[in-house]
Amino acid sequence: MLEPAMKIQIMNDSDNLIRIHLIHYKCVRLATNELNFAGDPDHSPLYDEEQLVRYASAAVTETLVIQLHQAFKEQSMLSHIKKQQLFCELLLHMHVPLKTNKQTVNESVQQTIAYMEEKFAKAIQMSDLPIMAGMTPSSYCRAFKKMTGLTPGHYLTRLRMMRAKELMSEPSAALRDVATSIGYQDELYFSRVFKKTEGISPSVYLKRRDRKIAVVSSYFLQDHLLALGILPIAAPSYPKYFTTPSGFPTYLHDRLSGTIPLNAERTIMTSDVMRLSPDMILKTEFQKNPNDQLWNANKNTIFIDPSTTWEHYLRSIAVRVQKEREAERIIRQMTLLEQETRKKLSHATKHGKWVIIRLLPNNCRLYGIKDHTFTELFYRRLQFKNDERITHSVYIDHALEQLFDLDPENILIIWSEETEVNELAGNERWQNLRAVKENRVYYPDSREWDPWGPIGREYMIRAMTRYFAKTGLTSSAMDQPDWQRSRSMV
Repeated sequence: MLEPAMKIQIMNDSDNLIRIHLIHYKCVRLATNELNFAGDPDHSPLYDEEQLVRYASAAVTETLVIQLHQAFKEQSMLSHIKKQQLFCELLLHMHVPLKTNKQTVNESVQQTIAYMEEKFAKAIQMSDLPIMAGMTPSSYCRAFKKMTGLTPGHYLTRLRMMRAKELMSEPSAALRDVATSIGYQDELYFSRVFKKTEGISPSVYLKRRDRKIAVVSSYFLQDHLLALGILPIAAPSYPKYFTTPSGFPTYLHDRLSGTIPLNAERTIMTSDVMRLSPDMILKTEFQKNPNDQLWNANKNTIFIDPSTTWEHYLRSIAVRVQKEREAERIIRQMTLLEQETRKKLSHATKHGKWVIIRLLPNNCRLYGIKDHTFTELFYRRLQFKNDERITHSVYIDHALEQLFDLDPENILIIWSEETEVNELAGNERWQNLRAVKENRVYYPDSREWDPWGPIGREYMIRAMTRYFAKTGLTSSAMDQPDWQRSRSMV
């Protein structure tokens, strides 16, 4: 620590170059009210006429300085290394704001993400992150959510919960140690956060690690298992359809940490599952995996009968894992959510009659009014009014002509890629449909809408609520047709 007018002499007695770092600062005494300068550097007591002061996170700086000061009190070779490490870390931290002006917004946000991923087990002040990124708090939060889909606080919680699940996979894991390892000193608070984010308590999570269940199905039966508090050892995934590394939808990806993805876009080999030594295999019939002799020969394989209701699958699985009471509780909760959603969407359900389609390459699929989980939810439970001229069940393929003949009031497009939607938008007969002319075509981002499991069903219902709330379904429609702007609205 150098004082004014102090002279020092530095000698280097080796052939190597010596590198010197100098931190130069000034002390400014302020009254409390002098800090309220509204961000105007010309009237700031911290403004130097020759150079604008660079701000670094006060909390992080203070922590590093305290640790460095403590290291100077220790006398050992290890403390010498520790002093060097802390000093370099302090230099790096002080240097971060100097680089942010040259960075793009994404680079600045990514820098804070890297910091969170490295320091998530320590106390991180959320207010420090915008400073580190060189952004205002509001612009930082907007940019962060645009990049990750989460707020900074939720992202940090997710990092901690992912690490917690990794730690709890160890046979000797104790909740108190797990909580401390990821930055929670209060075990009860950690348990509340875990249950809120994962849907089950940590104690249930610890118990389920001993149950080895694999899923071989075109449906996400792992959704049902997770809702019942059981983590499967292997489960179907769709890596070409979903963008997550696992091929699971985003709402299941983190929860299935430790579950081996089984590519359901091709044949799932019995050897891939049996090498895991599962205690139970839940199997449904589907095209890419017929019930061949190998599956039938395995005494641990349990076949789940097909159904058009998600409750059937939940109850069938619950019986096998002795979770019947838990299944009924989940069904009751879902019923309440559906009733609540029906009230919220009452303005939409009164908005004329509906037709549901899915656009596939060279195919327009027209959905019926029964025997399909999605239409059963949409028409019966949420009480949207169907076009009475549609009487078929499940769906009809190659039904574009039928759609033109119906000329419906409202059209809901689900599970469709933009390529097919844009191609249909150029069709003259499509353009002349009443729903298109009156801006009553609705095209939500429904890629992850999956009503066949309780977790996916809740995710879809809440997404539908947000979508229809934003579209408004009022006479004062936006100038841009809804089916063209809907992607950005969800």
